[in-house]
Amino acid sequence: MSKQKSQSIKAIPCSQNGIVFYSAVMSSSILKEVCFVSRRESDPRKGFQRTLNENRAKNIAAYLDSGKKCIPSSLILSAQNISNISYDKKKSELTFSISKNSFLVLDGQHRLFGYFLAKEDYAVPVVIFNNLNITAEVNLFIDINTNQKGVPATLLLDIKNIAGKETSLEEKQRTLFDYLDKNSVLAGRFSANKSRVGYISRLTFNEATKNILESGYFKEKDVNLVCKAVKNYLEAADQVLNSCHNEKVKLTNGSLFKAVFAIFNECIDKAFDKYQNIKVKNLKDVLTPISNLSYDSYVGSSNATVTKMVADMKAQLREYSKYSSIDEDDIF
Repeated sequence: MSKQKSQSIKAIPCSQNGIVFYSAVMSSSILKEVCFVSRRESDPRKGFQRTLNENRAKNIAAYLDSGKKCIPSSLILSAQNISNISYDKKKSELTFSISKNSFLVLDGQHRLFGYFLAKEDYAVPVVIFNNLNITAEVNLFIDINTNQKGVPATLLLDIKNIAGKETSLEEKQRTLFDYLDKNSVLAGRFSANKSRVGYISRLTFNEATKNILESGYFKEKDVNLVCKAVKNYLEAADQVLNSCHNEKVKLTNGSLFKAVFAIFNECIDKAFDKYQNIKVKNLKDVLTPISNLSYDSYVGSSNATVTKMVADMKAQLREYSKYSSIDEDDIF
């Protein structure tokens, strides 16, 4: 029987609360030979990793292959008995066997498969634990995915312009966001870089306003014109919703904010059709039918809740349209 191949890499030991692990660098080609993932669907008893999102892995590979990009965060691995891992203090080297089941991936499976799909053989930072049983591995996996939270998406949006990575749509949305935060009925009620109760985050705002900038009357209009239109629209919507005399019915509710903007294009078209302008009083008239809804019936902040609210709002607008063009002086 041929002797099993082995590999030695430079590594630095680290101890935290009596737990020892090693910080090292491994090539993606070696990782491909020695790593495996414990998937829940293939091993219901002991598996704990989620299903691989192949598109996410492909995006990571494309990111690496685009050039002048790097992923400095470490993969977290657990050495298995089959790895025969050992550490030489004098050489500061970890030695292990080349086997497909040498290292269990505890964190970073999408990055790992991204490296596998990439065109180059990359140097990959890794953190390696040794002598963990299955219980310790699962506990570490839970700790990593519970306590180590990523950067909020709303903060990433807020700093994109600093990195010069904003799309033209995001640039318009930032201008609109900043304008409304100073000049609208919601002035001071926007939160640029984090989610806060009673405030509209940049993420919620961008999701809500995407449609009005990509379709409808204001699709290719100057952003300053859009700012004035949305300012009027928000003022009209605020007046209509306040007429519901329900403290919970506030535009600072993320779901309601999204729903109101989902009917924006339709309301703008109705105002232009009936009044040839979008003054606040006329937008208020167009929006008045949505005050008939029982907003307490919309529970939660899921997409399903928003979708139901939008459908009901549109139904109210259609009902209103049946009679809005009738001239009462001429019906008899």
